[in-house]
Amino acid sequence: MDWITESAQRAKKLRNHYKLHDIDIFIKDRLPEDIDVDFVLKYVSKRIPRHLLRNVDIIYIGQFKDLVDRQLNAMYENGAIFVTNHQIDDGAFIDDLVHEIAHSNESSFKDIIYGDNMLNREFKAKRNTLYRVLKDQMSVIPPKALLHDVTFNQEVDDFLYKEVGYTNLNSYAVGLFTSPYACTSLREYFARGFEQYYLGERRILKDICPVLYSKIHAIDTLEG
Repeated sequence: MDWITESAQRAKKLRNHYKLHDIDIFIKDRLPEDIDVDFVLKYVSKRIPRHLLRNVDIIYIGQFKDLVDRQLNAMYENGAIFVTNHQIDDGAFIDDLVHEIAHSNESSFKDIIYGDNMLNREFKAKRNTLYRVLKDQMSVIPPKALLHDVTFNQEVDDFLYKEVGYTNLNSYAVGLFTSPYACTSLREYFARGFEQYYLGERRILKDICPVLYSKIHAIDTLEG
């Protein structure tokens, strides 16, 4: 009966269409053989409430020019999620999907997430603390934009990634951010918090980023 198992495995590898609830998923370029797409999608479907998937119409997996040019693993645009097929393991694949699902909800729940400016204030206060820590610990003065610009800023991104390095940044950001990437902009602060809420320990998010936790909890409990 080995041929049955082998045949099923071959069919699974060749399969290029999946579903996440009613969302179509198309694999344009093959994933590594050790990636279990069924497991990944089942895991995501159990963790993310269905009402937080409403803005995702379709998911594409493969190599895409925008991802390559911008050196991104994934992106959300106009109802579609694009994810690289270069995945190191199931966990990284899940992280990429959930991160972009987070971004898909920013427009629909803009008033809840950003409307009262409380999340902005929490993020800025953390950025100010990080600025002081980096200034004390490093010989290079951080860019002033780190204090004032909560949007994506190339100078800030280059400084954090190239000058500081995410490994060092992780130690400087302990107790301030849930991950080094959460420092890069207000939108990434939200998306990384979303990941922590649904994939990590909520208690840690609540302790470190209480406003961020309250915003995600608010949209989480809108339906359920």
